[in-house]
Amino acid sequence: MRKFLHAADIHLDSPLQKLGRYEGAPLERIRGASRRSLENLVHLAIDKAVDLVVIAGDLYDGDWTDQNTGLFFVRQASKLVSAGIPVVVIRGNHDAANRMTSTLPLPRNPDGSEIMMRADQVDLRVFESMGVAVHGRSFMNRAELANLSEGYPPPVSGHFNIGLLHTSLTGAEGHDPYAPCTPAQLADKRYDYWALGHIHVRGNHAVEGAAPVMFSGNLQGRHIRESGPKGCVLVEIDSRNGCSTQFCELDVVRWQLCQLDVGDCTSLDDVNDLFRNWLECLLTEWSDRLTVLRVELTGTTDLHQQLLQQQFKLRSWFQALAVTYGCDRVWLEDLRIRSRAPTQAADSIDLSGPLASLAHVLAELERQPDLNSLFESELQALRKRLPPEVNGDELVLPFESREWVNELLHSAGADVQGRLHQQESDA
Repeated sequence: MRKFLHAADIHLDSPLQKLGRYEGAPLERIRGASRRSLENLVHLAIDKAVDLVVIAGDLYDGDWTDQNTGLFFVRQASKLVSAGIPVVVIRGNHDAANRMTSTLPLPRNPDGSEIMMRADQVDLRVFESMGVAVHGRSFMNRAELANLSEGYPPPVSGHFNIGLLHTSLTGAEGHDPYAPCTPAQLADKRYDYWALGHIHVRGNHAVEGAAPVMFSGNLQGRHIRESGPKGCVLVEIDSRNGCSTQFCELDVVRWQLCQLDVGDCTSLDDVNDLFRNWLECLLTEWSDRLTVLRVELTGTTDLHQQLLQQQFKLRSWFQALAVTYGCDRVWLEDLRIRSRAPTQAADSIDLSGPLASLAHVLAELERQPDLNSLFESELQALRKRLPPEVNGDELVLPFESREWVNELLHSAGADVQGRLHQQESDA
């Protein structure tokens, strides 16, 4: 039985995704996560005594700030080579943008072959001892818009043929359409396995009856949109050059979206208990890796207005629960209110007078193209009047995020609407 690991999109030393604005965020643990996950990949390869490791692009994340990023990979690759495990890597769009990548000396594989594959043509590595041939081509430019798969040659006879390609296939949300091709075009090459990179969601896109066309996903999630387990694919090859695949978790920081339906809650304490119960279940099932949570409250509830008004209080409660029960294993990244008020309750509100004016103002503001700069101007003026203990030198507000500004607008609108409605009810 021959074995190899398929990994991709390591994005070594990728910068933090604006986490600095969150007070108390475990920045150092998150900042080092891409290195620790790469170390996990090396340990897995050695422990499993695999015959080969292939990396399908985006080993790096653009230009390095210093040489230590590249030297870290050199050390990890050297460990694999010293263990007799060859490594084959292609450059993806992020690697192509790195001016240092092409000049960094890398160790050679045990058979003397280069680790990095060429960009001017489809390259080939044949490992006779294991009967495996790897075909691959690095990106020469950051934006490779041509169908690179067209240049891949026929398979090497009598070998297990791996196609190594950084591609968007037919396209995916959130990813640029680089090196586009179809699974059918890849199947026509008659390879035994396609090891793909670029798309950060793991999945097999093979044509029915054809060899796997596999995205391994990225090795380590970097933000909440890359939630869930991350790692690599272990591929086992049988004597007839058939193969089976197994996903291996390698991430050290796990991003997780927690969606809680608060439809049955009658008080904020009920919402708090709902989150605590979910958190206790999470900690029972998961390992000691750091979990970064974003909580979304969903469902139809009479508490909708109150949730919006008390959003900051709820976030503080949830953060306290994460610290109390998580023991440095959980950190709350954000709380989002996605609930809605019952139709009957909404219809019962008299939208004439001040409430009608408020609704009109909110609608007009939401359509403003310069809402971000408007909020920044207004809040910065207010901020100057706050005492130092409230303002704080490290407070950073994400005015560049339209999503954050819209949520602030909705939260403030709900607070004012709730106060006006309560005054009318009292009257």
